[in-house]
Amino acid sequence: MLLKQVLKKNKTPFVNQWFHATINTYPEQAARVLGKESNRFDNPVGAMTHETIEDVFNLIIEDFDQDTLEKTLDPVIRIRAVQSFSASEAVGFVFALKKIGEDILDKSIIREFDKLVDQIALAAFNRLMKCKEEIFLLKATESKRRIHRAFERAGLVAELTEEELVGSKKS
Repeated sequence: MLLKQVLKKNKTPFVNQWFHATINTYPEQAARVLGKESNRFDNPVGAMTHETIEDVFNLIIEDFDQDTLEKTLDPVIRIRAVQSFSASEAVGFVFALKKIGEDILDKSIIREFDKLVDQIALAAFNRLMKCKEEIFLLKATESKRRIHRAFERAGLVAELTEEELVGSKKS
């Protein structure tokens, strides 16, 4: 319980440092833009990243389960899944917490904190894989649609009418 009390007490430095460490995983010019405004309209990615990091930190202060943690991480992971990050780069921002913890926390609770960070990283990786799967399915479906439309235009496939569909269901 000591860890959660210390985390609550140091919430603001943790969230701010974690946000800046996450933003710094982007190219330099993008990081400057993402770190400036937390306005959802002027900087939606920066605002969503900050909001998600704060939500995750609030969640780890309380009791949580992996499913809730994954859902809380979803917005930032979904953004990073469609960007040019490798899987390790997409979830690597979570491990910045370990360095922040070393700077802020007492050595007696670092091990417990590291276990907590590992749980967050596993949840982030699970969510990343789910997002990548969704992206793959969307791309596969779109490819199928394009091929079908090309075949229709070439006259190789005829579209079935409603009557033909209903008639085939009765047979």
